[in-house]
Amino acid sequence: MRTPLRSAWPQLTRSRRLLLIAAVLWHLSLLVSWRAGFYHRLTFDSVATHGRRGWDFYAIYQAGHNALTGVSIYESDNDKIDVAVPLHTPYRYLPFTALTVGIALNALSPLWAYRLWVLIVELALLACAWASWQLARTPNRGAVLASMWLLFTPYYLELYLGQFSLLQAAWVFAMLLGAQSGLSWRADAWWALSLLWKQNTALLAPIYLRQRRIAPLLLVGLVVLALSLPYLLTMPGALADFLQNLRGGTPGHQLGNLGVRQWLYSVVSWLLPTVSASGHIWIGRAWVATVLAASATATFGPRRVDVGLLICLWMSVYFLIYHDVWEHHYVLALPVCVWLYHRTGSRWVLACYALLAIWTPYILIDPAGLAAWHAPMRWEPLAPRWLDAAYHSCKALPALALWGWQIIR
Repeated sequence: MRTPLRSAWPQLTRSRRLLLIAAVLWHLSLLVSWRAGFYHRLTFDSVATHGRRGWDFYAIYQAGHNALTGVSIYESDNDKIDVAVPLHTPYRYLPFTALTVGIALNALSPLWAYRLWVLIVELALLACAWASWQLARTPNRGAVLASMWLLFTPYYLELYLGQFSLLQAAWVFAMLLGAQSGLSWRADAWWALSLLWKQNTALLAPIYLRQRRIAPLLLVGLVVLALSLPYLLTMPGALADFLQNLRGGTPGHQLGNLGVRQWLYSVVSWLLPTVSASGHIWIGRAWVATVLAASATATFGPRRVDVGLLICLWMSVYFLIYHDVWEHHYVLALPVCVWLYHRTGSRWVLACYALLAIWTPYILIDPAGLAAWHAPMRWEPLAPRWLDAAYHSCKALPALALWGWQIIR
C-alpha cells in the first residue's frame, strides 16, 4: 500500500483513527518521560540505576574512546582506561560497532553524542513504523502495524539506557522486507550488518541451510570474520574478553532478567528448592536443546517454505534460550510481531504482542523503589517464591506462547 496517510485517513474506520491518535500520543509521552522521568518508577532498570540515563550507550562511547587511546575496547576497569563518560557498562560485542559508531561519536561530547543517539534510534523506529504502513494491504491494517511500533513500552528503556537493540530490530525488519520473495543479496547484506551489530541473529543461519544458500552463508560468515578477527587477534586479551561475554555462568536470581530461561530457573527454584547449581545448569541445557530441536524440526519440515516466517521463528528462539534477556531486549520482538500479524492477521499474535508491549508489574512489587538503594534485592528471589515465578513470567510466557504458536501452526 503506497497511499499517503493524508489520503488514506478518510478510509480508516473510527477505531483505527483513534488507535493511531492514541499511539502517537502515547509515544510522545515516552519521549517526554525520557527527559522528565515520570515513567522511571515503572521499570526495574530505571529504578536500579537511580534515574541516571545512558548506561549502555556510554559503553559504546567509552569503547570508541578506548580505541582512540590504544586500549582494548573491552577494558572497563576505570583504573586502566581514560574514563570519558559519567557512567558505563562493559562493552560486550564484536569490534565493528565500537570501531565505527563508537569512534565517530567521540567527535561530540558524551552528552551530545547520547542525545544524537536517541534521535537516531527514534528515527529508526519511525522509519520502521512508516515501512509497516506501506507494507499493509489496507489502510486499516497499516494503522495497526504502524501503531505496534509506537505503543511498545520496552522502547522506553531503549532510550533510557541508550541501547542499540532497536537498531538490531530495524536490521531484522529490513531483512524481512528484503526477503519477501525469498532470500536475496539485500537480505544477505542486512543479515551481515546485524551480525556485526549484535550477534543474536546468528540464529538465522539454519534458514540459509534450509534454502540451500550455502555460498551466501559462507560469504556473510567470511565478511564478519574479516571485520572482527584482525582486532580480536591483535589486541591482547580482546578475544578472551569477547568470548567471556558469551558464557552464561552459573544460574542465579536476577530481578531484572525477564527471559524464558530465567523464568524457568525461578519456577524450578520454587517447586524444587533442593535442586543444586549443577542441576539448574543441566536443566537449562536440556531446555535449550529442546527448543533448538523443535525449531529445527519445524524449519526443515516439508511445510516451512516462507522465509519471512522462518526469520520470525528463529528470532523468537532468542528469548527462549539466551541467558540474559532484559526488558529492553524485547524490542527485538517488534519486527516478529509486526510481520506475523501482517502475514496472518492472527489475534493470538496480537495478544502476545499486547502482553509484551505493556509495562511489567514491577511498580506493584517495588512501589517504594527499594532496588535503587538495597542492592541485594536485585539478586535475591521475591518472597514468597511463587511471586518470583509470577513476576518473571510477565514477558517470558507471552514470548513462549508466540514461539509455540509458530511451531504448531
